[in-house]
Amino acid sequence: MRKGLTRLVFLLWVTALLTGAGVITLVIQGALSDPKSIPITATITATPPKFPSLTPSQIPPSPTPVPPSPIPATPTIVPPQPLIIGFSVSDRPLEVYRFGNGPIEKMIIAGIHGGYEWNTVALADEMITYLESHPNIIPEDHTLYFLRVFNPDGLARSKGFGGRANENNVDLNRNFPYKWQAEWPRPGCWDYIPITGGTGPASEPETKALIRFVESHDLKSFISYHSSALGIFPGGQPPDEGSLSLSETLAAVSDYPYPPIEAGCVYTGQLVDWISNQDIAAVDVELTNHQDSDFEINLAILSVFLDWSYPE
Repeated sequence: MRKGLTRLVFLLWVTALLTGAGVITLVIQGALSDPKSIPITATITATPPKFPSLTPSQIPPSPTPVPPSPIPATPTIVPPQPLIIGFSVSDRPLEVYRFGNGPIEKMIIAGIHGGYEWNTVALADEMITYLESHPNIIPEDHTLYFLRVFNPDGLARSKGFGGRANENNVDLNRNFPYKWQAEWPRPGCWDYIPITGGTGPASEPETKALIRFVESHDLKSFISYHSSALGIFPGGQPPDEGSLSLSETLAAVSDYPYPPIEAGCVYTGQLVDWISNQDIAAVDVELTNHQDSDFEINLAILSVFLDWSYPE
């Protein structure tokens, strides 16, 4: 009796379990076949954020575009243009190059004997080119004047004996108004072809032009280049103190003979003697020969020439 009752209860429990499972299956199948039947109990509404509105006056202005800075142009070094201080007998210009802008004025000239001493003009061209590319070599308180060829007619005519005189057959280094003579004793002097000192002191246009230039400036020192071989000659007869000091200074940095070699020549109407007579320290510098410019030697001379001042 008890065992039969227990079996009956078990069968009823199984029947209830199966009935529940079938109901659940039907619900799921119905939901899948009709999604609208699934109740939705909550609705989520997204609200966009609110930002404060700005009036036109509150809107910051757009930044003004800044144009790019222009690339600075590379400076071009313009070589100094020569000053024409006069003309030769044949109307060739006498060109002076200026370097610096200071109150202490100095001067160098070359080519007083034209083509016969053409290598002094070659030296002048080398030194002018060097000064154009090295302007800082000139002290701030200095001005240097460079006359590259004082006798352009002789330079154009010949590189031999025939190039020594100007177009009037005058030795320009015998034409200055200091102890001038039309003719002079020839022993010991240059005497390869006939030449004169001019019709009078400063008779030549080249001489007049240089005198005007010198007298219009306050020169402190002066070099005249020649060739060849005799050394460094101080200006003046007898030499003045400034010219002696300058000669010694230049000789100290060169191999040029000093005191100079004396050949017994009587010097008349010379440029450096007239310059010395104007209270300007002056020297003749003779290059080693008639071919070479002695550029390196004369760079050293240029340096001490610019540094030199009258002895205390």
